[in-house]
Amino acid sequence: MKFEVKIKINKSAKEVYSALTSTSLMTKWESNFSAFNPIKGTKRKIGSTAFRIYKEGDGSTTKIKEEITEKQTNKIFAYQLTQDNFMSYVFTKLVDKGDSVLLIEKTEIQFRPAILGFFGIFMKGSMRKRREEDLNRFKNLVEQL
Repeated sequence: MKFEVKIKINKSAKEVYSALTSTSLMTKWESNFSAFNPIKGTKRKIGSTAFRIYKEGDGSTTKIKEEITEKQTNKIFAYQLTQDNFMSYVFTKLVDKGDSVLLIEKTEIQFRPAILGFFGIFMKGSMRKRREEDLNRFKNLVEQL
């Protein structure tokens, strides 16, 4: 399953990239995000791994492993998220427009076992909508910094 979200942010690429790669700001914009626990490597550098901890609405906790796969300062930030039932690749590109930035985020999710991918067809719209909401919160946060 693949989807893409685009959002215009009225800040410089440097400011957007700095906020995007900051784990301390994630609780303010990413749904249910509560903590970031490094496993190995320098935090948010290529090859580094960490656990993202999410507190769900029912009080349960979800732990998802993150590995940074690509970075180009002020331009690209990409990572892989892994959990028992899925693997997700997220590629974010920042297109500098002078007085603003176009953030383009492409997400590809692979469900495990593959049969779960069938249910992904029904989840795609809600997953994309949730990500749009997260990135709109991110936009509002960054524009207020």
